[in-house]
Amino acid sequence: MRKRLPFKSTADLAAIFNRQLSNASVLALQSGIVEGCVDVLVLPNIRLFRVTLNAPVALYADRRLGKKVFSIDLSKAVSSDFIQARGVTLTRPALFGFNANLKDLDLVLPSGSQMCTIVLDDEFLVGQVQSFGCVEVLETLDQFNILSNSFVSSELINAVSNCWSSYHVLSEDIMESEIIAAIIQCFLDKNERKVATISSRQDRHEAALRILAMTFSDPTQPFEIQDLANLLHQSRTSIFSGCKEKFGMSPVQVVRSVRLHQVRHALMDVEFSAQKNLNGVVDTAEYFGFVGRSHFARYYKNEFMETPRQTLALRRKSEQIF
Repeated sequence: MRKRLPFKSTADLAAIFNRQLSNASVLALQSGIVEGCVDVLVLPNIRLFRVTLNAPVALYADRRLGKKVFSIDLSKAVSSDFIQARGVTLTRPALFGFNANLKDLDLVLPSGSQMCTIVLDDEFLVGQVQSFGCVEVLETLDQFNILSNSFVSSELINAVSNCWSSYHVLSEDIMESEIIAAIIQCFLDKNERKVATISSRQDRHEAALRILAMTFSDPTQPFEIQDLANLLHQSRTSIFSGCKEKFGMSPVQVVRSVRLHQVRHALMDVEFSAQKNLNGVVDTAEYFGFVGRSHFARYYKNEFMETPRQTLALRRKSEQIF
């Protein structure tokens, strides 16, 4: 089964990620509207998700127990920007995010990347590895978190890309078998092999991610820098440095960006506005903690290159052609 899930905001993208994760947060890393799609392919025992988006974002979420996740960038575009997994920049084709000890997802996806994630149950994977007679693969899975070799950059990428190609019409069982066999072979292939363990996070980077998560999950809660510092047991200087290094923004900019994108999502979402009894721009801005109208309007236009009233007008125009 195939389906395409379009998203028109960071809130939409977080909701899609929460189908396989928990407490997902998304931060736009440059001004502009975040939009794109997630293509889903459901096979008998595995699920594939391909994320295509128009702008760089940071993603943070809690992982769910009992699932094994393998991610890879299918993008063929030559770019100076690369996916970052837990702070590690992936300059070569690589499988990542599969270590069982990982408790969270911590990614930066650049514009133009095309991350594909393969999700399957732990028990199913163990059974497949045992059926291939290569239980040493499980040790590699537990020991490392990033794997690159010649098989990953050729056969695995081709096998996964073919699943999305209209030119390759294969049965679901065959597609699943090919993908599983390719993943296992990646961990057996020693040609040009390079691996990396889970990188530890600095406390200030951990604090930066928690600021993102708290702001995203509790959009109406006012946060002052000193409040955040006290809550996270970090100094103001530490959380400032952490946010700058992790996101290229100050803590204030992180909070403001999250809230602005949530405002735009609300202005475009009829159902959300009705549930929260938000009537128009002023109600919506105040709901997300913006008090000064002139400051809010300026921040909004700088972020999206349109005024909040223009955003609302776009929604109302779309309602007329329902």
